[in-house]
This record gives sequence, structure tokens and C-alpha cells, in this order.
Amino acid sequence: MARLMTEFKSTKPNPDEKHLKALWQAELNCFKNSLAAEKEAAQQKKTNVLPVVKGSGLKEADITKLLTKGKTLSKKTQKAAERLLTKPAVNINLLHRQDLKLAKDNAKLINPRGNPSWSGYIWNPSYGGWWKNWNGESEEVPVVSFNFGAKSFDPQAQAWGEGWYDGDWSKLHGYFAYTLKPPSYGHLHIYTYPWLHGYYNMYSNDEWYNSEYARADLYTWVDAYQHFWRARQYRLIFRMGGDELHPTRYGRIDGQYGNSYYANVGASDTVTIRVGVQLYCYARASGGRSKLDFRSGAANYVHIPYVYWYLHH
Repeated sequence: MARLMTEFKSTKPNPDEKHLKALWQAELNCFKNSLAAEKEAAQQKKTNVLPVVKGSGLKEADITKLLTKGKTLSKKTQKAAERLLTKPAVNINLLHRQDLKLAKDNAKLINPRGNPSWSGYIWNPSYGGWWKNWNGESEEVPVVSFNFGAKSFDPQAQAWGEGWYDGDWSKLHGYFAYTLKPPSYGHLHIYTYPWLHGYYNMYSNDEWYNSEYARADLYTWVDAYQHFWRARQYRLIFRMGGDELHPTRYGRIDGQYGNSYYANVGASDTVTIRVGVQLYCYARASGGRSKLDFRSGAANYVHIPYVYWYLHH
């Protein structure tokens, strides 16, 4: 297992990057503690199973062959599934154009009513960023790229288990940030509508001699900043996990997912609204695999066309 790897990047400075890095480091410390506990538990389980292995007449070399066979099978089945997952069943670009047209039409109809309420759309992100951490080999590194013109980014995370009981995980946050100068103090309501186009692909086939398991979690989230960072709000979009996910579990994730957020704000000072996704993959033992992919091919990405806001006293 490779050493723990981490990264925090942004295309532009965050309004309070020191605070964000502190949160990120605290989250990472929890992962480190979990990894240490899991490694100890895995070694103990292997120690417990070895007498059973010897009693059955098998040698460790025989178990290694079985693990290799399971790993090869998981690769084969996941590769076959990939061919069915890369393209959605409908014309998603048409859906996006229709959604954006309706939003712009609605924006024209909104008449600023003045005090005590205001509302509007934020069409373009000011900057984007990401942070990621993982425990695995280089091919399992979570990745993301940004296309500001298309208001989209392309995240991907995956995890491959190793050995008898070793666990691997991969976690990535990617986001766009939108800025707003409130015309007045008041209660700010934020509504975001990210489109997600991608797929999951998982495999685990647990046997008595190992501990195969796979899991994938996908969230959208929103947080906001004015003078200080507000708490982040998550929405669970997809979750699957188990020790019997074979010959493979796979499917597309295509849809528009709304998030709402609330904050008290003062007048004139800039509010930064971040809209993002969190991808988390976990896999244990050789053959255990988990993947969340919004990157492979032109049809897979996260699209955030706008943010709608409403302010009142």
C-alpha cells in the first residue's frame, strides 16, 4: 500500500483559505486514524484465519492464487460494464439548453420589488477549486479538471483493495464558487441546481478466507462565506456498499439535483457561495473495487449552470 497522499488546490485564492485548510486537515486526521485502526484489525483477522487455512490443507500460496483469480475476474467484469456506461440514454445537452432557457426567461420576468425583498440569478462562477486525499497507487489518484466556459468540471475517484484484507480509499471534493454583493442586510436563501452525469462501477465477492467489500458515496453540497465560513450542507445523491456485489454492480447517475441553503448576511460585502460534489470510494481485499466517474468521455461531467438567490428582511 502506498503512503497517504493529499492535495488542496484552487484556481484562485479562497476568501479564507487558512480556515478551509484547517478543516481539510482535521478531516484528513480522522482518515489517518481510521486507516491505522483498520490495518491493525485486518492483520488480526488474517492471524485468526491462518489456522483455518492450514487446517483445510491450503497453503498461503494457494490463497494468493485465489486472490489473484478474484482480482482478475473483477477487472474483467468491470471492464465489460464500462462499455455500457460511458453514454447516457438521452440527449442531455438538449435538457441543459432547455433548463438554461427557462431560467433566463424567468430572470427576465423577475421585477425587483425593492425593500424588503430582492432576488436574482448568478450565471457564472468566479473560480473553482478542489481538495482530495487517498491511500493507494498512482492509478487510483482522484482527479478533476475544470471548464469554466461550459460551467462544468470532471471529477473521478476510485479505490482498489489489495491483499487479503487491506483497504483502500479515495476521496475528492470539487466545486465552483459564485459571488454576490447583497443589496441589503437580511436573510439570504440560496438554491443551486447542479446536473450530474456519470456512473458507478463496483465489485466485491467475499469468501471465507478474505474480507472483500466495496462502497461508493456521492454528495452534492453548498456552503457560503461573508466575513466567516458558514457550515457546509450536504445532500446524499448515491450510496452503495456491500461484500457481495458481483459479478458487478454498475449504473449511470444522470439528473439535476437541487440544494437549498440559508444564511444571515450584511449589506454590500461580498458573499461567496460554493457549490460542489464529494466523491468517496472504498474497497477492501484483492478484487474489491469501487469507482465513481464523471470524467471519462464527453458525456460525463458535473454541470452547474447558475445559482438562484432570494433575500428578505
